[in-house]
Amino acid sequence: MSVRVAVDIGSSSGKVYYGTVDEGVEIEEAHRFETNMKTEDGRLVWDIEYLTQEIRAGLEAVVADGESIDSLAIDTTACDFGLLEDGELLANPYCYLDQSLYSKDEELLETVARRDIFSSTGHNGLPSSYYYQYQTHPELFERADTLVALPQLLSYELGAKPTCETSFGVTFRMMDIRTREWATELLSELDLPIDVLPTPVEAGTNVGTVDPSLSESISDDVDILLAPSHDTAAAMAAIPFTPESPGFLCTGSWFIPGLELEEPVINDAAFDVPSSNELSVDGRIRYLRNLPGFSLLEHCRDTWREEGGRHAYDELIEHARDSESFRSIVDTADPLFFEAQSTGNVIEAIRTYCTETEQPIPESEGEVTRCLLESLAIRTAITLEQLMAASETYTDRLHLVGGGVENELFCQMVASATGFRVEAGPVEATAIGNLLSQMNAADEIASYSEGREIIDERIEFAYYEPRRTGEWDRALEHAVAEFGSIDSE
Repeated sequence: MSVRVAVDIGSSSGKVYYGTVDEGVEIEEAHRFETNMKTEDGRLVWDIEYLTQEIRAGLEAVVADGESIDSLAIDTTACDFGLLEDGELLANPYCYLDQSLYSKDEELLETVARRDIFSSTGHNGLPSSYYYQYQTHPELFERADTLVALPQLLSYELGAKPTCETSFGVTFRMMDIRTREWATELLSELDLPIDVLPTPVEAGTNVGTVDPSLSESISDDVDILLAPSHDTAAAMAAIPFTPESPGFLCTGSWFIPGLELEEPVINDAAFDVPSSNELSVDGRIRYLRNLPGFSLLEHCRDTWREEGGRHAYDELIEHARDSESFRSIVDTADPLFFEAQSTGNVIEAIRTYCTETEQPIPESEGEVTRCLLESLAIRTAITLEQLMAASETYTDRLHLVGGGVENELFCQMVASATGFRVEAGPVEATAIGNLLSQMNAADEIASYSEGREIIDERIEFAYYEPRRTGEWDRALEHAVAEFGSIDSE
């Protein structure tokens, strides 16, 4: 069986995995590194040269383990891109975490209504990054001949053709979700350049081979394939959905609760959630809402570490387990927490929210951790109810993937809050989905459906049944009354 490499670039760390899926699912982490974003001219950017060096180091680590690499594919966080002129990168790409990218939202909405953007793109978000960068640096767009999505830019640095994979292109919020082509009418209305946009390319496409000059240890016949290159899209390939269980929760820095559907949901109820439509695999739709996730707890841990407080993850979970339940519940979809997701001032956001809603302020590390875990579970439950109602699609269980899989306390909270049986796993769903996409492209599996069957049969999942006590019922009733209908994205 061929050895394939999955490169996964997150907002804080990058990972290089290799593995096979045959008699069992065998996946190894070869290299891990911090993404080390940097500031240039007052803006937060991805350091493409550094990331390329780290990916190369990861490939060399795979070879050092005695493996011969057949192919690789790269997935990353969403929204970011680079501009090329005659094959040269004009500037390091802006990172979506740079808050300046959203400073022109009001100006953008003076031209086109948010509801019209949703009707065209199926996305409740705005094409803020593209709009801001064009307004701020029109000279770069005038010089550029090609826009390259971030994962494909990293592939290009390894030797691939410059392009934009479709699922990633959708996250730019500039594509017609129905046709999967650029929404040129919308872009023209916003007076945004179209000529630099490449024709979207489907996942599974072979876009070149690794440049042998990168490293003496890497052979010159390693194919570079396109995975579903938005990391959440890649994770979808590793989730064993059935028609009765289309629900998912991807846990990480962000929480992404949603449903995998055949068609996009573009109606008034979906707009009001506010929800969005993005691409899964096999042309299916990820109908979802993006919410602040575990980065809220990570920011708290950073604060406690700096202050000499309790911050070890396992210790925090144990103290959360012993803390009073439902003492304070915050709405993690409130603008306070979207802002805190970027600034890191999460503890202050919790204090502010609890003060304004006349709730006890969590003081100890265990109380804050309990507050966040219960709040994340409750917001997930409310959001899933909204998504199901808007799409008229219901589920009997919830597939939970990502870092939350290993947090048993949280998984049980989600089961109890939603009332669904939670199927937790795999932890590294994004990397496994990336590998399965390469196998599908190489005809090692007949379809994504077959890949999902393999995962269902060969991965050991953890299961959590709801424990819907009166306390949970009262907490949910209170939360729905307080913030269930808030439109705050």
